[in-house]
Amino acid sequence: MPAVTPPYSPYSPYSPYSSNSQESPNSPRSPLAPLTHEDPQQVGGFRLLARLGSGGMGTVYLARSAGGRTVALKTVHARITADTTFRTRFQLEADAARIIGDRYGARVFASDTLAATPWLAAEYLIGPQLDEAVRTGGPLPEPGVRSLGADLARAIGLLHRSDVVHRDLKPSNIMITAAGPKVIDFGIARALGDDRLTSIGAVAGTPTYMSPEQAGGLEHTPAVDVFALAGVLVFAASGHAPFGGGQAADLLYRVRYAEPDLSGVPAGLAELLARCLDKDPARRPTAAELAELLAPGDGLFEDGLPQPVLAEIARRSALVWQEPPHRLPPPAAEPAAAGVSRRRLLTLTGAAVGGAALAGGGLWAWLANRAQDDSPGAQPPLKPAPTPLWTRDIAHSGEGGEPLRAGGLLVAVAGITTTGIDPQTGALRQDFSIKRTWRLATDGTALYALREPDAPDPAALTVLLLPLESGKEESPVVKLPAYDGTHVLNQLLCVDGGTTYLLAKSAAGNEWFVVAASLQSGRELWRRPAPAPTEYFVTREIPVVVRGKPVKGGLLLCRRADAGDSLTLTLYDTLSGATRWQKSLSVPGAVPYRLAADEDHVYVGAEALQALRLSDGAPAWSFGKGRDQGNPMYGQRRYGIPTVRDGVVYTVEGTRGIVAVDARTGTERWSEAPVKDAVPNGNIAPVASGGHVYTMDSIGLRAVDIHTHRPVWRHETRADTLASDPGATQLYARDTTRLLAFRID
Repeated sequence: MPAVTPPYSPYSPYSPYSSNSQESPNSPRSPLAPLTHEDPQQVGGFRLLARLGSGGMGTVYLARSAGGRTVALKTVHARITADTTFRTRFQLEADAARIIGDRYGARVFASDTLAATPWLAAEYLIGPQLDEAVRTGGPLPEPGVRSLGADLARAIGLLHRSDVVHRDLKPSNIMITAAGPKVIDFGIARALGDDRLTSIGAVAGTPTYMSPEQAGGLEHTPAVDVFALAGVLVFAASGHAPFGGGQAADLLYRVRYAEPDLSGVPAGLAELLARCLDKDPARRPTAAELAELLAPGDGLFEDGLPQPVLAEIARRSALVWQEPPHRLPPPAAEPAAAGVSRRRLLTLTGAAVGGAALAGGGLWAWLANRAQDDSPGAQPPLKPAPTPLWTRDIAHSGEGGEPLRAGGLLVAVAGITTTGIDPQTGALRQDFSIKRTWRLATDGTALYALREPDAPDPAALTVLLLPLESGKEESPVVKLPAYDGTHVLNQLLCVDGGTTYLLAKSAAGNEWFVVAASLQSGRELWRRPAPAPTEYFVTREIPVVVRGKPVKGGLLLCRRADAGDSLTLTLYDTLSGATRWQKSLSVPGAVPYRLAADEDHVYVGAEALQALRLSDGAPAWSFGKGRDQGNPMYGQRRYGIPTVRDGVVYTVEGTRGIVAVDARTGTERWSEAPVKDAVPNGNIAPVASGGHVYTMDSIGLRAVDIHTHRPVWRHETRADTLASDPGATQLYARDTTRLLAFRID
């Protein structure tokens, strides 16, 4: 559902209903973000007004029909439209939304799931999600819970009567509006008896509110929705989920075998909800029975809502109808303003420009800052950007793509192969058969890879030593018959000190393990159980572990959730494999493709910039509370993916620019003068050298002087990763078609 999808749903972009901060994380925020120059003017006859959110699968817009109807319009990214399974899911999502209708959901006005860019236009709903409402006003009183539950039971009953199961009912999938609760996001709904989209044995749903039969990979009947709804009502009444939180594997175990925690649930509801949470689906009431048992009367829903929640609905209603923001101008060639000198143009763009033409984002930057050019403290004009050492056309690898330095080569996965490049000249040196970034690792001197699943002799999991000289053959260094070498999501996490660390599937069954193996003996050193990749990761071939990194005291792994915005950090003892600590964090925005850690801490950017102690995972400090971070768009980090160098942590702070924080104390060292001509990109980790911090914004690569705290030059590029040599002597910027190298100090 475009108007009502929760953040990071596997099949939906970020929720458009959480607000954007302008001053602090708790200040009132607008749901609208400006259109970019790449957004179309209209889709399916609806004129686009603003962005409501964007995620890995698509973008949601505020749009208006020719007759004046305002809608939330959801589109799907072009890169996944060729996936017929996804198109089928998108069609089922539209169908399920129509079944629910506008009484218990968002009315669907139009859709075209067969278009080149599939889209769906639905009613624009106003209000917080249930989890936000409980955070705002606390647990609901019993009448409110009963009214909420009765409406939700009637909603899922409509689905069940049409032989559809929602399968992912949870607080973030329920909108609290003035017209009552609305069930949203049908991204993993499934028609009963249809095993084409989710096979028996595959796990789908959210562990916190998942039924035992879902957790066990069994058939999904309407009873799974009743179980999930009971869990939602426990949360609404008490503020906590019935089986707690934590790691997915622990949650799934408790869902299947533990009794629910009903503390805080009113006595009049506890017995009924316990019946709905029975492990045996046959003993649960139907949705229709539950609706009658919860609220046989016809009380008004809003009568059961706390006053702070009603106030929040009213506030959001007022914000929605503000004037849409202006579309962001493109960083493309535009005519220069009359009267601007050639010297002025050269200074602003960093390139030779003839006559009255100003290329790239220079005019945008100049127009944005023109009024401040002569004001006290105005930023000096940017210097010409340095000419790249070289540029190499290279196909993008999809997931990840950060180039690695191995011996005398710069190595990057490019399309269906891995390419070795001369780091000084950009010349191609050799190709390797590896075609997935997560099957490649280096210790800085040698290059290792997992044998591809479709290669000869795939029966065992095999780690190869790849030759860094043309003409030599790759040689196996580790061969583990206990693991299935044919699974595409086996990962080579990292190599360190003669040991290789892997995430691997067992040869029998669907058990997964973190494995350590010796490069010298070729034998397994230890293994520890790990959660299996869910259907979402498997069908899309997305690795579940973002990054493995050797740190002081162990092996640090960062694992992503298939829904929601959480990341799980786990530190394993490198000698025994024992888990030293584990921490789950809420991290909106793109998952970090790089872990920032030093001898003492690992650093994470999210609502704040946090330092976690490597010794026990406990917070050491948090930076950012109460600071002016500009106006980050919802679904984006307030503090970007950080990098640490020489005792200083560097990160993007909202829409303001780079901030430097003392790694030991968490106190500010300095911050960049606010960026006025572009939007800083916190989803790309900066690179720090001796004298500059290099970071990306909506125009290109920006160099910020560490001493003056001001940008000194910008090179226009659409790069999506930045990396440097180990000694930070060369900088590499990679976009979808090119790899560029710059000399840095």
